[in-house]
Amino acid sequence: MLMYYKGTTNLNASRMIAFVGTRKATDYGRERCEEIISDLKVKDVVVVSGLAYGIDSCAHRKSVECGIDTIGVMGHGLDRIYPFQHQKLAMSMLENGGLLTEFPSGTNPDRENFPKRNRIVAGMCDAVIVIESGIKGGAMITATLANSYNRDAFAVPGRTNDEYSKGCNMLIKSNRAALAESAKDISYIMGWDDRTTKVKSQTSLFLELTGEEKKLLSLLNSKTAVGMDQLIAKSAMTPSKVASTLLNLEFEGLVKSLPGKLYKIIA
Repeated sequence: MLMYYKGTTNLNASRMIAFVGTRKATDYGRERCEEIISDLKVKDVVVVSGLAYGIDSCAHRKSVECGIDTIGVMGHGLDRIYPFQHQKLAMSMLENGGLLTEFPSGTNPDRENFPKRNRIVAGMCDAVIVIESGIKGGAMITATLANSYNRDAFAVPGRTNDEYSKGCNMLIKSNRAALAESAKDISYIMGWDDRTTKVKSQTSLFLELTGEEKKLLSLLNSKTAVGMDQLIAKSAMTPSKVASTLLNLEFEGLVKSLPGKLYKIIA
C-alpha cells in the first residue's frame, strides 16, 4: 500500500493511540477526551484520529495544546483539508504531528473513503479509545477493526439512556473493549505504567510457577496477543484449566487479558 504523509512525527513511534467517537460530541465526551489526553502526556504517546468534527478534532486540539504529537488520517488527498473549518488545526498539526492518507492528491472526500480510512487508524495504533458513539458509525467500525487486528480497544462508559453512549456501553458489555474511566486504566492495561511493570517483573523472578503456568507463558509473548482457543489447542489443556491458569497469571501480574478473549505477557 502506498501512503502519503506530511509532517514531523515518526510513524513508527513506540506508543500510538487512536481516539475516535461521534461527530456530535457532548460536553461530557469532550471533557473525558481532554482529560485522558492530558494525563497520557507523561506516557510519551502519539495521538491519532480522523480530523473530523466532534471527538476527532477535540483529540487533535488537546494534543496540540499539550504538546503531544498528533496525526490526522484523512479520507482524501493531502492537497485539501476536510472539513474546511479544520484548516488552522491541520496546519498546527504539521508542526506537532502530521497528516496521513492513502489517497493521492485530487481525491475528493467522498463518503465511501472514510470507512477505508478507519482501517488505517486501527492498524497503525497500539490501542483505540472510543469516546461517545452510537450503536452504528465510524467509531464502532474502527473498534471492530482494532479487535480483528489484535489491537487493544477501550471505551469510555456513559449513561445508559444517552444515545451516544450506547455504542461504548455495548462494546464494554460484549467484552469487545475494556472499560476506560481514566488514563490510568489505559496505562495499566497497556503496560505503560513503567514503575508498576518494573516491580512486577522483578517480583516474577521469585515466583514458583506450576507446570501449567510455565506452559502457557511459553506460548505467550509481549508483542502479539494470543487467543484463548489457540492456547487451548497448543497447550492440550482443558478450557477450564487454561482459564483458571490464566487467571492465576493475571493475579501474579505476569499476563494481561484483552477484549476478545486475547492474552499477552506483560513486558
